[in-house]
Amino acid sequence: MGQGLSDLDLVRKTKSGDTEAFDELMRRYGARIFRVIYGMVHNYSDCEDLTQETFVQAYEGIKRFKEQYKFYTWLYRIAINRCINYWKRQKLIQFTPIANREFSSAPNPSPAAQDLRRIVEQKLNQLPLEQKLVFILRTFEEMSYQEIAETLGISLGTVMSRLSRAREKLRELLKDYLPGKKRNYV
Repeated sequence: MGQGLSDLDLVRKTKSGDTEAFDELMRRYGARIFRVIYGMVHNYSDCEDLTQETFVQAYEGIKRFKEQYKFYTWLYRIAINRCINYWKRQKLIQFTPIANREFSSAPNPSPAAQDLRRIVEQKLNQLPLEQKLVFILRTFEEMSYQEIAETLGISLGTVMSRLSRAREKLRELLKDYLPGKKRNYV
């Protein structure tokens, strides 16, 4: 059911009371939402809860969904808001988005790769939250600038400036670890 339908068709069917249409939307985006949330909270159990809460909130609010927007950017925004609320409740602003990405994709990452992953995660955690969100959505989720703007509810210019500042700050924070530089692990 619904596999050949567009997101908008499924949203419209869900608005009409068709729960199977929403089930298809969950199948389409469940793994992506889980991955985004896990990258933000880095706790499997909390991630499962937040993913479920995201879809419950989306289902409850789908009648208010504005059809000129893309469904998944709206859903991502809900997920990000759930994570921000989680951080506020936990008084925790910890962001480790690459835990299960490039550095850990090898079956047995080398000690050097593990060190590099740890260093990059530490440096990413030093970025302001607004810059981290934009950086993660662009770099790891491969969203376009426009999709990020829609997801976060900010202008395209703001996306570009936050991403530029994030990259600049990361370059500065990682300068001692870049090739050709004297390594400094202190």
